[in-house]
Amino acid sequence: MAKIEKNLKKLLYDLRFDVLKGKIDNISINKLCYNTNLAEANDIFICIKGEKYDSHDHIKELIDKKVKVIVVSVNEKDKYDYLINENVDIILIRVDNTRKALCKISKNYFDNASEKLKIIGITGTKGKTTTSFMIKKILEAGTHKKVGLLGSIGCFIGDDFHETDNTTPESFIIHEFFYKMVNAGIEYVVMEVSSQSLKYFRVYGINFYYVLWTNIFEDHIGDGEHTDYNDYIESKLNIFSMTKNAIINANSNDIERIKNKIDENRVNKIYLSLNKIQNKSIQVFHPIDNIKLFNDEKNLGVEFDYLKNNIKLNFPGVHNVENAMLSITFGLLNNISIADIRKALHELKVAGRSEVVFKNKNFIVIVDYAHNGVGTKALLNTINEYKFKRVIVVFGCGGNRSKDRRYDMGKTISSMADFAYITSDNSRFEKPEDIINDILSVYKSKKHKVIVDRKEAIDYAIKNHKNGDCILIIGKGHETYNDVMGKKTHFSDKEEAIKTIKKYKYGK
Repeated sequence: MAKIEKNLKKLLYDLRFDVLKGKIDNISINKLCYNTNLAEANDIFICIKGEKYDSHDHIKELIDKKVKVIVVSVNEKDKYDYLINENVDIILIRVDNTRKALCKISKNYFDNASEKLKIIGITGTKGKTTTSFMIKKILEAGTHKKVGLLGSIGCFIGDDFHETDNTTPESFIIHEFFYKMVNAGIEYVVMEVSSQSLKYFRVYGINFYYVLWTNIFEDHIGDGEHTDYNDYIESKLNIFSMTKNAIINANSNDIERIKNKIDENRVNKIYLSLNKIQNKSIQVFHPIDNIKLFNDEKNLGVEFDYLKNNIKLNFPGVHNVENAMLSITFGLLNNISIADIRKALHELKVAGRSEVVFKNKNFIVIVDYAHNGVGTKALLNTINEYKFKRVIVVFGCGGNRSKDRRYDMGKTISSMADFAYITSDNSRFEKPEDIINDILSVYKSKKHKVIVDRKEAIDYAIKNHKNGDCILIIGKGHETYNDVMGKKTHFSDKEEAIKTIKKYKYGK
C-alpha cells in the first residue's frame, strides 16, 4: 500500500531551493496545500501566482493559520522579505518556480506514484477525448485489466468516476489521482494533456510512456489562455521533452515543425498518414482502404479497412479515422491483437462527443462538446457529409471567455447550418442576453430563433423538427451543470433531450 509522505526533507527531494528562515531537519507536516481557503496548522503551503489571484499576497493569513512551511517564488521577494527578520514560527523556502515546485513536491507527497504507472499522454487541438477513450478501450480489451483515464470528461479509476474542473487538473490533483490508481492496482493511465497544463507546468516531471499527437489548429488564444498561435503550439510541443515514444498524425498542420521538435528531443518517432508515406521512421504502417460513411438504424458512423480487417466506428466523421489510426498503432505496438482492437473500437461510445442520443427513421438528435469556432466548423463539416435534409443547431457560448469564441461560432453556424436556436450556455458572470446579442451581431442568416432558456430551446427544437432533420445540441457535451453567477446547478443536454423525446412520444 502506498504511503503519503509527510517528512519535509523527503518532500523536497530533487528540488532546488533556499531555506530563508527556519530549519528543515526532523520536520513533519500535516498536509500539502496550495489553496489558502484549505490551509491549516502545520501544513506545507505552496504559493502560486495566477491570472487573478496570487497567494503570496496572503502570507500573513497563512501565518495566522499557523502554517508550518511556506514555499515562495524568487520573483515575489518583496512580499515576504520582511519575514526573514520577523519573530514568526515558520519555515520559509524559496524556489525559482513555485508551479514546478508544486509538481515535484506533489509527486514526492504521493509516493512517486507516477513512476509506477505507464502514462499515455494525448495532446492536440481536437480529438484528445475520443482518442483517449479509444486507447482505454483497446487496453482493457487487450490486457483484461482496469485502465485509468484522466481528461475533460473526468477521471476514471477503473470503473470509479471522479469529476474534474479542467481537462488537465492542477499537478497536486493529478498526482493524487495517480496515487489512487496505484492503490487500485492500475498499470496504464490514459491522459489528455492540454496546452494550458504544459504552459503552466501542471504535468512537469511526468515521464510519459507514450505521447500521441492528434492535430493542431489555431485555438485557445485570448485573455487567460494563449497570447498567440506561436505560444499555443510551442506550449504543446513541450510534451516531446517528456517522452521517448511518440505516435504522430502526419496529416497534422505544422508537421515539419513537429518533426523538428521530436528530432531535437531525440524521440523515437512513428509517423502515420491516411496514405502510405516513405520516411526514416522506426515503423511504417500499411495504408487504410475503403473509407465509408454509414447511417444505419441506430448510429451514424464511419468504417474502413486496415490490414484486411473492417474497422467500424459507431460515431460520425472521417476525421475519427485519424484518431482510430493513432489508437490502433498504439495497440499494435503494445502487442494487442487486431481482433481485440477491432472489437474495442466497434463497441466504443464517448459521452458528449458526436453522441447520438436519439435516432428514428424521421430525425436524429446529437449532443456534442463543440464550444468554439474550430470545433463547431469541424462538427458541421462532419455532419454535412451525411446529407441530411436540414441541420438544426441549438447553441450558445460560455461567458467570461474570449469573445472571439462567440463571434466565430455565430459566423460558422450562420453559414453552415440550415436553422439555429440561439440560447444560453454557462454564462458565468455575464448576462446571457449580452452573449446572445454578440452572437447576433455577426449572425448573417435570418433562419434562427432566440430562446434564452436552454431547456426551452431544446424542447422547442425537438418539438418543431421536420422529417430528415439532424438536430445538433452543442456546447456542453458531457457536462452535467449550468454555470451562472458563480453557482453550478445540474443541467445535461442529453438528459433534457431524452426527456423531450419521451414527452412527445417520439420514441414509439
